[in-house]
Amino acid sequence: MKYIRKAIACLTAAAVLLLCGCGAVDPNNFFGSAQDNAPQKHKVIIDTDTGSDDAAALILAASSDKLDILGVTVLYGNVPTDNAADNALMTLEVCNVKVPVYIGADKPLKKERKEMVSVHGSDGMGDQDLIHPHSSAEKGDAVDFILDTIKSDPGNVEIIALGPLTNIALALKKDPDTMKLCKRIWVMGTPGFGDGNATPVAEFNVYSDAEAYDAVLRAELPMTVLGFDMAATEEARLTKDDMEILALGNEKGVFMSKAFSKLFAFNQESGQNMTLPDPMAVACLIWPDVVLETKACYGEVCTDDDDTYGQVILYQKGVVYEAMPEIGSYNLDVVTKIDADLFKYNFMSVMTD
Repeated sequence: MKYIRKAIACLTAAAVLLLCGCGAVDPNNFFGSAQDNAPQKHKVIIDTDTGSDDAAALILAASSDKLDILGVTVLYGNVPTDNAADNALMTLEVCNVKVPVYIGADKPLKKERKEMVSVHGSDGMGDQDLIHPHSSAEKGDAVDFILDTIKSDPGNVEIIALGPLTNIALALKKDPDTMKLCKRIWVMGTPGFGDGNATPVAEFNVYSDAEAYDAVLRAELPMTVLGFDMAATEEARLTKDDMEILALGNEKGVFMSKAFSKLFAFNQESGQNMTLPDPMAVACLIWPDVVLETKACYGEVCTDDDDTYGQVILYQKGVVYEAMPEIGSYNLDVVTKIDADLFKYNFMSVMTD
């Protein structure tokens, strides 16, 4: 269908040119030079704690012609770092993509790691005996890889952050000047303007290391945030029927149907279908039409050791608050409206075509 639309558009343009006497159309170059029109790929580092939904996000990224994945950095979160590395390596092998994987932080910046129920299974991938990678993680450190990669191509490298922001905060601490050369950070984190999933007010990635999230926000790097609220819409969730379709899909779909088994069961126990926040965060970059609205916000993170820990308070630009704090600038763009139907259609297409 997209090729038909393109052909119609070109025919229309050609007709206009002829009617206006603007010259003949070269039938041998009807669509223009592919080289001239080829979009520039986003050069990205994917930072992940590689549970099953992160793995699905990796598959979307690895299957896209919009991204040049320079490397994957892993850290604790859904699973310990070694598990996260093996899960990332196995997922990349399923995609037949060779990308270096680097191990990073195994604990938060300041606090002990919070032990939470693993909704992805003990191995992060549904406990289905899926993870047997043939390759290994690189010898280097994730933080050094992030800094060296940005330094080698300043202003052109973006980060897709799918887990806690500890690796990025450590890179900021080690070399803030280099991190300022990062083109943009795409973050799955915060509840957005909805409810949390770690606590009523906090989302898992932020709750895992609120101090790290605070440090990254204070650095005021270009940052786009996909909150959990966007993935929580019913249209974007995976249903039982969707899971059955995945199980009959391509190699990627079958792999993910098994990896999702624990996460899907966890959601079903509470009477809900399954959310896909990490794949949706990647979708914001590879399928721009999925994003219908963003709002500039000033974000503050609650780091007090009480029930508000990990809550992110978002002050929207253009909205008047009686107790508005003094701010230097609006430090993030928050996605506030998603085409959930388009996202889910594209997601299922990658897993079944």
